[in-house]
Amino acid sequence: PARAKLRKHAVVRVPRSVYAATPGRNAFRPSQQTPVPNFVLAGDFTSQKFLGSMEGAVLAGKLAAEVVADVAAGRPTRGIKPPDARVVPDLPERQPAGVRGDYPIAFGGGQQGVGAESSHP
Repeated sequence: PARAKLRKHAVVRVPRSVYAATPGRNAFRPSQQTPVPNFVLAGDFTSQKFLGSMEGAVLAGKLAAEVVADVAAGRPTRGIKPPDARVVPDLPERQPAGVRGDYPIAFGGGQQGVGAESSHP
């Protein structure tokens, strides 16, 4: 027989700590896989079955890891969830702002090499 005895306790009530989900809101959440190669999303804001919570963040991380593993193994993924038409109206596709090109700085590499052997496009 257990002889443990509760000596102290507290109930913490935080009003509005969890929001009430509006039906259909998951349509506005992005999938873990994105159109950008090797860029995967994880977080409670992504498309998954839980509210914005720790459980949702954990599940989103698992789903993101599945995308990475499937792509690395050459297996098909669940695909990219298209944006809901109410979120993105019919707009022409455009290139993102910022540095363009295939040189190192375009990927955050910055200056390469030292002295006379350095290159910084």
